[in-house]
Amino acid sequence: MRTRALEPALGPELARMDVALVPCAESSARSLPPVAVLGPLAERDSLAAALRARGLDAISVESAVPDRGVVFTAPCGDDNTVREAFQAARIGRLDASGAFVVVTRFGGDFGLGGLGDPVLAGLFGLTKTIALEHPEAMVRAVDTAVDTPLDALVVELGRTGPVEVSLSMAGRRTLVPVMLPTPHSPPAIGPADVIVVSGGARGVTAACVIELASRTQARFVLLGRSRIDTPEPEAARAAGDEPALMRALAPAAANPAALRKTVGSILAAREAQATLKAVEASGGRAQYLPVDVADPAAVAAALEGVRAEWGPITGLVHGAGVIADRRVKEKTDAQWDLVWNTKIGGVRALLGATAGDPLRTLCFFASVAARTGNVGQADYAAANEVLNRLAATEARRRPEAVVKSIGWGPWEGGMVTPQLARAFHARGIALIPLLAGARAFVDELAAPGATEVVIGGLLAGDRTAPSLRRVSARDYPFVRDHSVGGAPVVPVVLALEWFAQRARELRPDAFVHTVERVNVLSGIVLKDYDGSGDVLAIHTVEELSDGFAFELRSAAGRTHYRAIVRLGDAPPSVPPHAGLGPLGAYPHDAEAIYAKLLFHGPDFQVIRRVVGVSGEAAEAELRGVVAGWTQGSWVTDIASGDGGLQLAVLWSRQQFGGASLPTGVGVYRPYGRPAPGPVRGVLRGRHADAKRTVSDVLLIDGTGRVYAAFEGVELHRLPQGEYPGKPGEA
Repeated sequence: MRTRALEPALGPELARMDVALVPCAESSARSLPPVAVLGPLAERDSLAAALRARGLDAISVESAVPDRGVVFTAPCGDDNTVREAFQAARIGRLDASGAFVVVTRFGGDFGLGGLGDPVLAGLFGLTKTIALEHPEAMVRAVDTAVDTPLDALVVELGRTGPVEVSLSMAGRRTLVPVMLPTPHSPPAIGPADVIVVSGGARGVTAACVIELASRTQARFVLLGRSRIDTPEPEAARAAGDEPALMRALAPAAANPAALRKTVGSILAAREAQATLKAVEASGGRAQYLPVDVADPAAVAAALEGVRAEWGPITGLVHGAGVIADRRVKEKTDAQWDLVWNTKIGGVRALLGATAGDPLRTLCFFASVAARTGNVGQADYAAANEVLNRLAATEARRRPEAVVKSIGWGPWEGGMVTPQLARAFHARGIALIPLLAGARAFVDELAAPGATEVVIGGLLAGDRTAPSLRRVSARDYPFVRDHSVGGAPVVPVVLALEWFAQRARELRPDAFVHTVERVNVLSGIVLKDYDGSGDVLAIHTVEELSDGFAFELRSAAGRTHYRAIVRLGDAPPSVPPHAGLGPLGAYPHDAEAIYAKLLFHGPDFQVIRRVVGVSGEAAEAELRGVVAGWTQGSWVTDIASGDGGLQLAVLWSRQQFGGASLPTGVGVYRPYGRPAPGPVRGVLRGRHADAKRTVSDVLLIDGTGRVYAAFEGVELHRLPQGEYPGKPGEA
């Protein structure tokens, strides 16, 4: 049995999201405005002709024209292709009578599978940013397969949305964010590893390096643009911050621009030197190399020296990046090139220089802007979307390595100014605390499964939009051990946790007091658990004065669960509890319980022993506070919670002599974190007849404190009497 201690929460929770392809809802029709079709000659000619055949105004041209929207076809291409699309958008018409549409041929999955040239994914980041900057225009990104009929594409171009749509044999689909469980495991990195980090000497990347050093004691090579060994002017040595440096160095400065440059260089060098000292103090080792990360020859030469001193490079983190925010219509080619080359030229130089090294860890620092677009950041969104797809390609090439592209939300500090921070808060976007983000980075390096991950502060979000969960073997591996008749089934406690999570997403500053009126309308048997996963949606049915009413539905719209989550401004008060009366001996040990009476596999076998059972009560010792698959930042402890429900199932068997499944919970009350160690599940019966039982279950930690309570757990006897494949005994 895999167990671990429960780690404390790291302040505000961080949302962790992946993307999934799901069927599109039907879109309304919208006439395509006059467009210029760009791209390879044969592609643009055939598409323009097909549009004209439907009565639309479309011309095939080599470059954009100011009075028309743009349809940009890119079945293949390179960096310049994405740059040309940006230039076309800058020229083309983007008002209410304009359009910007890109058509790619990744195969109908936007490159998520790691196929196709990842550089063309930059078109998606560009398009999503244009959609934000020009909401009145028709803006679309359509990914096709080789066999997608031209007629189907033409029909799609006459629809309103969504912005991202794929057309393939799998149907018409779109990309949606899905919430992922938060990992809490040590990465497979140790003192012998050599990790190269671009941009790792300063800012948020430096904080991540320091945290990784403290948990792995690895060796780090930090690459940066500036030298940090230049002696400071005598006048600067007593100046501790930027204002003091400006005052001290102003008399000798040639002009204000030169003064700002000198002060910036001094501060950058000090920060880099402080990072090196912090890594060493954390138990790691570090060296700094001044090199232009986008210069392949310079990077290769620098790393040759590293190998001579420390040996092969085993990890790569690309954190370098710059921004040059300006809307597409005002952005210059030079600004685009600066942002693009730092991210894309840099990652290519790093991968080229380490092509012969045994890389086991690759991590690219991307941005949430790649997933959503961001006003003023078309270049940044485009470059980071390339990193996302490049990670998918590398993961396909390196199945034994941990490969991640982390789309970070805004951090406290970093490139977020106070003005930007206020703007983010106004949009309901919480900033990532420096320490929490650094720890999330290290945790991500140990997390199996998702390659493209978005991490950010919990978002208030659109209360009317569903929050999605994808249940697959890579996202929720423990669910395999919750199989009935060989089919994985979503546990009640996991659905309950999702409801609590969604309430916290909508009101991040509140405390969950209850999850109540939990109604299991239909169990969720997972059909694609070992494939791409089953996508489930949490819908907000009603917003209450103190919470929300939710439904958990399948992708097809079938409602499986209902519940109400009530919130408060302060943690709920912990109730006292009285002891149980005399209990009779229970005839089965834990091994027999799981072999004969319950269907749970190893990860769900959390009952150590049943202390005793009577007609009115039962008690069990549960294995640990948290099993290895429970995540430290979740609202509830689903491991011991499921153990409490298992105790209710065993008590019900004593009442009516057969197997049962839960059909509802009156109220679930979380009272905070339990103390580490074994816990007790204490059950009191309310009602029992030949088909149904109702009971209450308390979860009590080793200090005697109640940390969770189920009230009104309702179970119904299975019509067949036993779980499939189980002999069953009294």
